[in-house]
Amino acid sequence: MIRRPPRSTPLYSSAASDVYKRQGISGWIAKHTAIELLNAGYEVLGTIRNNNLVDQTKQTISKYASTEKLSFVELDLLKDDGWNEASKGCRYIFHVASPFPMKVSSNRESLLPVAVDGTLRVLNAGLNAGVKQIIKTSSIVAMFRKPNRTNPYRFGENDWSDENWIEGVSDYFLSKTKAEKAAWRLMESKGLKNKLTTINPGGVFGDALDKKGGTSIEYIRQFMKGKFPGAPKFAVLISDVKDIAKAHVACIGNNKVGGRRLIVGKEVKKLVELSQLIAEAMPEYKKKLPKKELPNLMVKLISYIDSSAKTMIPDLGIMMQTDTSYAEEILGFKFKPAKGCISENAKSVVRLGLV
Repeated sequence: MIRRPPRSTPLYSSAASDVYKRQGISGWIAKHTAIELLNAGYEVLGTIRNNNLVDQTKQTISKYASTEKLSFVELDLLKDDGWNEASKGCRYIFHVASPFPMKVSSNRESLLPVAVDGTLRVLNAGLNAGVKQIIKTSSIVAMFRKPNRTNPYRFGENDWSDENWIEGVSDYFLSKTKAEKAAWRLMESKGLKNKLTTINPGGVFGDALDKKGGTSIEYIRQFMKGKFPGAPKFAVLISDVKDIAKAHVACIGNNKVGGRRLIVGKEVKKLVELSQLIAEAMPEYKKKLPKKELPNLMVKLISYIDSSAKTMIPDLGIMMQTDTSYAEEILGFKFKPAKGCISENAKSVVRLGLV
């Protein structure tokens, strides 16, 4: 939750999409959003699951923004303790998701306690405190996964992933879908739908900031280390992490965003195209980068050994399409093309010594 100074301290909360990585403000998107908020003059109170993470998080953020108006509170999304107290006097809540786990759990419901219960815990605390707005980070994974899609297939603001599609909606997809639906149900039940906005990015790329990056950073790192002989025939909407942070802040006081699901991203790219963009940005790594696409059957076989490949299987060989111009109009700025954030991602991976 955030508010302009000199009013009382705000809360900036971050949800986790990985039950083992309840990161709070120490998460990748959360840190970028905190930087955007601080540079815009807001006070920021960030939740953190462990106070041992405060110094590292503050040090990273301090490289990009003054931390004079940044404070922290230790809270756990799995516990009620402290949320109501931390929310008092706050004007806005940002419930920001951490990166999705690379590995797919055999238990589809493993992430639900944090994703769903955590979301409701934060939203109820905000409503009890009388906040003006709640901005929740969701994902396009809550929108586009459903069986019997055409190729190419289109999705938009009013679409939902089919949570009953067991083969295609794995643990992370299920958690994001159920968490966002739970948020909307809660707000609608109280007649407060227009107080809620969700930001729905695609695959998130951009400056890693520090070594505590997200899953997309790990994919770029593995590409650059030569761990992929070829790229799966998988395509996704590319979202610049700085656009996502800017989108959250652009919602504050914006009367157009109430009750909306805003898809943030500019271009849909195949993984092999991302490899080409990395090669342009870092030509010295060109030989290690995948240049061809893997047959779908090979990816499916790999998924039996490496569960991270299971995430892509339902979308192999098909192209997604979506129009994000409505979100650009509502938010008042244009989203950046994929080339810039992929370049930033690759360069930051090298700068941080991750390859």
